[in-house]
Amino acid sequence: MTVADRTGGARNGSFDVVVVGGGVLGCAVAARLSRTSARVCLLEAEPDVAEGASKGNAGVAVSYYGAPETAETRLITASNPGWEDRCRRLDVPYRRIGAVMVALDDEQALRLEHTRAEVSACGVPCAPLTAAEVRELEPLVGPRCVAGLHLPDEGIIDPMRLTVAYAQVAVRNGGDLRLGTAVSAIRHHSDGTSTVTTSAGTVHTRFVVNAAGTGAGWISELAGGEPLRGWPRQGQYAVLDRAFGSRLSKIVFCTHGTGTKGINVVPTTHGSALLGPTAQDIEDPGDRATDPGTIAHILAQVRDLVPAAAQAPVIKTFAANRPAGDEPHRLRIDSRVPNLLHLTNRSAGVSISPAAAEEVLALLQNAGLDADDRPEGADRVRPVPRLRTAPDPSSLVELDPLYGQVVCACEQVSAAEINHALEDAVPACSVDGIRKRTGAGYGRCQGSLCLAGLTFLTGVHTGTGPAATRQTARGTVGS
Repeated sequence: MTVADRTGGARNGSFDVVVVGGGVLGCAVAARLSRTSARVCLLEAEPDVAEGASKGNAGVAVSYYGAPETAETRLITASNPGWEDRCRRLDVPYRRIGAVMVALDDEQALRLEHTRAEVSACGVPCAPLTAAEVRELEPLVGPRCVAGLHLPDEGIIDPMRLTVAYAQVAVRNGGDLRLGTAVSAIRHHSDGTSTVTTSAGTVHTRFVVNAAGTGAGWISELAGGEPLRGWPRQGQYAVLDRAFGSRLSKIVFCTHGTGTKGINVVPTTHGSALLGPTAQDIEDPGDRATDPGTIAHILAQVRDLVPAAAQAPVIKTFAANRPAGDEPHRLRIDSRVPNLLHLTNRSAGVSISPAAAEEVLALLQNAGLDADDRPEGADRVRPVPRLRTAPDPSSLVELDPLYGQVVCACEQVSAAEINHALEDAVPACSVDGIRKRTGAGYGRCQGSLCLAGLTFLTGVHTGTGPAATRQTARGTVGS
């Protein structure tokens, strides 16, 4: 296991590929490369993976997202059929529950017909629906529905567990994961290699993969690459608890508008439901604040779509920033720097991640990376039994008595699961890190009852006292 020392001690090293960015795309690339003979290093500025857009999205593995014959559509189409097997190997919750896209008036019905033609042109299964057929598939859709579209291959996934699992595969295969390691300079040499200067030392590499999300433009500038014009696009969400989420049988999409996918109602793999996201371009990538006006707008938008959602109690609000820019999708070698590859995606990073990682490997090999698959390269993680979903929970206590100690009552998360999250190949370093890996704190009380227990166990494993234990990767509530 090669995870960077959390004390921040300087370490150097030589690698074939350095991946910058510990979101779902960067971790997917590191996982795929780690299964080859290439020496791989993943650099992430935050103290944990999945701290950017991968931490704050709707958790939908889409079958369709845009026009046919685009690179993004091709990658989604290549990735989508394999989610069941992939998530089984990675111990990641996934359900292919399908979606209904709802038109609320005749104008939206016309737009829906355009969407149906585009979906079909992408080779994705879909079927037009009458209003009655929409409500048969999803009874919670409101009476204003006039038509719909069925997308049976849409699925819900845990994006944070997916990102962590990719990172775990990379580490288990000998990849070097360096957390809390910000890049400050990239210098190229005449032999085609590069030196990457970080907050924890320097690393030498043959190739650099820029998967830095909202920071991709900055990394390209440091590397002397082409200008990448981008900005953060903030999406705010409201979370409804399991009392409502358990009533949903489908993802409910609004009819797509010009330039936006709109506000949607999405059940999650934890049983809750997400309302959102909004789409507001901002300047500060670290701004993840929500505001009452925007949350009120979200609730107003879903009132006609799924009336019951607007009436259900909101247990949490949050915001995340996705990397918007002149190129919504970017996967290519830089036009100026031949050993620099860019990989960013505005909204479909989860959905393209498996195929995008394969394409990154192919592009690097074409550019001169000498890397072949290793027979011993692992493509799976060790599954962790979960108390809430176990067919026979009592049998888990025989496996480990700490399964009988429930720390998070809302989500039925045991001390055994929390300890695993704090000891695994890519361990949690904060209370929020436990939440990302186990779901503890996701429920109706949002950690009010389990925070003391989570803080105690985190402090024991990280060697800190209760006052110094991190609540989030950055250390403070709300970051």
